[in-house]
Amino acid sequence: MANKIKVAELFAGVGGFRIGLEGWKGKSPLSDYKETVDSFYEVVWSNQWEPSTKTQHASAVYEERFGKEGHSNEDISTVDIKQIPDHDLLVGGFPCQDYSVATTLKNSKGLIGKKGVLWWSIVRILEEKRRSLNIFF
Repeated sequence: MANKIKVAELFAGVGGFRIGLEGWKGKSPLSDYKETVDSFYEVVWSNQWEPSTKTQHASAVYEERFGKEGHSNEDISTVDIKQIPDHDLLVGGFPCQDYSVATTLKNSKGLIGKKGVLWWSIVRILEEKRRSLNIFF
């Protein structure tokens, strides 16, 4: 399909958004991955980095599934925006630990938690891409 919607995937985990958008190996989840899907989407860049671990298990699984090309395994808050290709849609499996009701209010850090601040990276990327493309709204 020509003119696909180009996607940047943040907090990619093991690729849930990508599978939902592109299918799995070109196959549709609606057909139990037996029929070919003609997806409107193409993930052009992804990022997965776990700040609290030495071994990056989720990123390793992502790379095994989809390859290393266009995949970043570095702290998103330090990624140079110029490394991220232009895209039409930004998605993210946003880390919820700092907002989750599965913890106590005492342990819930919200916007100041280690992962709670990551949403600012989404804002930074969108703002810088908007400026670089001279898009105003």
